[in-house]
Amino acid sequence: MVNKMSWIQVIKRLLKNPFVFGASIGILVVIFNISIASLAEGSIKKGFEVFLTNGIFVYLIPLAVSVQMGLFRYHRNIITGNIAGSEKMGMAGSATSSLTMVACCLHHVSDILPSIGLILAASSFLIQYKDTIIIIGLIANVGGSIYIAKAIINDRSIIAKLDKIAA
Repeated sequence: MVNKMSWIQVIKRLLKNPFVFGASIGILVVIFNISIASLAEGSIKKGFEVFLTNGIFVYLIPLAVSVQMGLFRYHRNIITGNIAGSEKMGMAGSATSSLTMVACCLHHVSDILPSIGLILAASSFLIQYKDTIIIIGLIANVGGSIYIAKAIINDRSIIAKLDKIAA
């Protein structure tokens, strides 16, 4: 009798692959960014235009998040115990990148809601420091990736020692 897996089981199995997991998260970041830009601009077409005209940063941030989340998935695959540090770094890096992409488009919201003073103040700040905020997000992702990579190296050496003792 052939055991048929449900779609949920297939997706869960696919997402255990670090490459698939990282790429999926990167695609979600792109979709999130285009959605924010589309909401701010009032149409999907303008949202795509904003996304594509924001320079190299809009490509680097999803890539950085993908790498970090792929490393996180790989670490989670090799360790069954507590990986709270990697989990926190992964979440912090992804949240920072998401916030930087929102910051990138937030100044367009002031076009829609000019009566809200806080948004106007925030948008002028974000317009002025947009690149700096995005660079901070990229640095957070690179730092998180380095942290997770060090944790992977450390944990792999511990696993190798345990395997050597067990043999």
